[in-house]
Amino acid sequence: MNSKKDEPFLSGIPMDVEPIHLEQFSEELPRQARLVSLDEARNSLEQASSTMCILQSLSEEAHDLTDELEILLEQLDINDEHVVQVAEQLACLVAQWQGLVEELELTGARIASLDLGRLEWYGIVDGTLAIYSWMIGEDDIEWYHDVHCSFQTRKPLIEA
Repeated sequence: MNSKKDEPFLSGIPMDVEPIHLEQFSEELPRQARLVSLDEARNSLEQASSTMCILQSLSEEAHDLTDELEILLEQLDINDEHVVQVAEQLACLVAQWQGLVEELELTGARIASLDLGRLEWYGIVDGTLAIYSWMIGEDDIEWYHDVHCSFQTRKPLIEA
């Protein structure tokens, strides 16, 4: 007899991604999101965290250029050489930003919070779609939360 009470209680056990999971959860995954195993997420962590730091730096630089451009436009014509130069620098930053985000997404990672330095990966925990969670300052991916919940509901991953 196999009732609900006879089933083992699972809490935080990461699972490998099987073809059945890809079918089962494909509609729940956001566009451009990829389902990964915990090992895949961990293997991408070094690259993803490095990219996150670069994106944070680019964000600060873009903010500064935007402020400068606003000040210049109050004083100069839109076709002024200096205005054009700052606008071109900003456009280059945006293009660089887009390329880095695309690289990040190829690893399966996505930015949860740029300011706080949080990354997430979609995975399978206890047989359901979940989000592996990491933030700057943590050594490893050791947390997850339900896809319908926030970062504040993180729980520890349990590994055998």
